[in-house]
Amino acid sequence: GHHLHRQGESDAHWSITMGEKEGLKIEKKGSAEVAQVEADIDKLKNEAAQPGAMLTTIEKMLAQEKTYRLQADFVATPRYCVGIMQVLHAAGDWKGINEHIVLLSKRRAQLKQAISAMVKEAITYIDRAPNLEVKTDLIETLNTVTSGKIFVEVEKARLTRALAKIKEEAGKIDEAASIMQEVAVETYGALSKHEKLFFIEEQVRLCLDKGDYIRAQILSRKINAKSFDEIVKAEKKAAIEAAKKAGEDVSQMDLDKDMTEEERAKEEKKKNASVEHAEGYFEATDPTIPPVPELKLRYYHLMIRFYSHSNEYLEICRCYQNIMECEGVKEDPSKWTPVMKKVVWYVALAANEPMQQSLLHQISKDAKLADLPLHKQLMKQFTTKEIIHWDTLAAAFGSEMAAEADIFGGDDGEKRKKDLRQRVIEHNLLVIGAYYSRVTLQRLGELLCLPADETEKHLSDLVTSKKVSAKIDRPGGVVDFKTKAQGADWLLNQWVGKIDKLLNTLDKANHLIHKEAMAHKVSLEA
Repeated sequence: GHHLHRQGESDAHWSITMGEKEGLKIEKKGSAEVAQVEADIDKLKNEAAQPGAMLTTIEKMLAQEKTYRLQADFVATPRYCVGIMQVLHAAGDWKGINEHIVLLSKRRAQLKQAISAMVKEAITYIDRAPNLEVKTDLIETLNTVTSGKIFVEVEKARLTRALAKIKEEAGKIDEAASIMQEVAVETYGALSKHEKLFFIEEQVRLCLDKGDYIRAQILSRKINAKSFDEIVKAEKKAAIEAAKKAGEDVSQMDLDKDMTEEERAKEEKKKNASVEHAEGYFEATDPTIPPVPELKLRYYHLMIRFYSHSNEYLEICRCYQNIMECEGVKEDPSKWTPVMKKVVWYVALAANEPMQQSLLHQISKDAKLADLPLHKQLMKQFTTKEIIHWDTLAAAFGSEMAAEADIFGGDDGEKRKKDLRQRVIEHNLLVIGAYYSRVTLQRLGELLCLPADETEKHLSDLVTSKKVSAKIDRPGGVVDFKTKAQGADWLLNQWVGKIDKLLNTLDKANHLIHKEAMAHKVSLEA
C-alpha cells in the first residue's frame, strides 16, 4: 500500500507538470472537467435524497471515487469524498459519517488532498451534532484519522483542543489533560505562533488543575516570554504591509518608530545576509483564541499559580512585575495598583539573597509607590538598617494584610504570616550583626522581642545558611559577631593577595637594581 501511495503522489506530480507544459489548453479543459465532475456529484446527491436510494447512491459514489483515486485525480477524488460526507449528513446518518471517514481515509493509495478535504468538511459538522455523544464520537474519529498526518496537523491540534474542552466541561480534568499532552504542538509547522502559545497555555492550565506541577513546569518552559512581544510586532508589521499592498499611504516611519536601535541593526543584518530564507506557510489563527496581550497576562497568572504551590516568593514577585508592564495594565492605575501592592508584599516575603536585595531596592525607588504610602513605608523599613518591631509592623499593616486575601488568606495564609515574621527576624539579626561585635543572648532576645531559645534557633539558622557570621558562647550567654567566616574562598583570596604583593616587591627590586647598574655603568651579566 505504501509503495502505491508513493506512486499516486508521483502521478499527481506528473499531471501537474504536464499541465504546466501544455499551458492554457489544459486549463480550459480542466475547468470544464471540474464542472462536469461537480454536476455528476450534484446529480448523485439529488438521487440520494429520494427515499430508500441513499445506500445505492453511496455505493455508486464509492465506485467513482475508486476510479478517480487510482488515476491519482486530485481534483475529482476529494470532491467525491466530500460529496459522500454531504449525502450522509443530509440524511442525518452520524454513524455512517464516522464509518466513512475511517473507510475513505484507509483506502489504498488515498490522496492527501482527499483526506484533507474530507476532514475539513467533517469539522464543519461538529457544531451541528444533535447531542454531546455524537459530537464526541465524531471528534474522536477525526482525531484518530488526523493523527500522524502532517498535512492535517492544524485540524489535529484544533480537534484535540475541542475534545479536551468537552472532557473538562464534563468534569474529567485528568482525561482532558492527558488528551492535550498527546500533542507536541511546538513541532507543528503550519500552526501560527499565536495559536501554539494558546495551546501550550491550555496544556499548562490543565496540568495545574490536575495537580501535576512537574509536568506543568516542563510544558511552561516551552514558552519564551519574549515571543509575546515578537508576535505583536510581527502582526503590526504584517498589517502595515497589507495596508501598503492595498494602496494606502503608509510611510516607513510608522514601521520604524516602534523599533529600538538593536532591532534596526538586526533588520539591516538580515537585509545584508546573502541567504534568503523562505517564509513558511501558516494557517490563519483560529478567531476564537484570545488576543496576544491577553495570552501574555494568562501566561504570568499561570506561572504565579505554579510558583505559589512551592512558595517561590521571589519568582511570584517577578511575575507580578511583568504583569505591570503588560499592555492594558500599565496604562490603567485601577489595574496596576493592586498588582504593585502584591509586588511589595512578595519581595518582602522572599528570603534574603543578592537577587532579592537588588529587587527590593529597585522596587523601593519605583515612582508608582508614591501613591501607596503604607507600602512605601514597608519597603523603607526593609531597606533601612534599623530594627523592625514585629508587633508594631503587624499592627500597622494588619488591615492591609487582611485585604490581601490572595497572599495572607486561604490555606497558606498562616504560613505566609509566619514567613513574614521570619523575614523580619532575619532582617533584625543582620542589622544587629552589622552594629554589634558582642552582645548577650538575653539582650539579643529583647531586641528581637523573642525568648532566648527561639533567638538562638533563628541565629543558628542564619549562621548555617552563611548569612551571618557569629559564635555563641552558651555557658557565658554571649554572642560574638566579629568572627568572620573564613572559608576556603577567604583563604584563597588571602594567599593570592600575599603572592601578588611578593611579586610586586620583586618586580620593584629588579627595577631598582637595573637603575643603579645603569647609573654606575656596571654590567649585570655574570
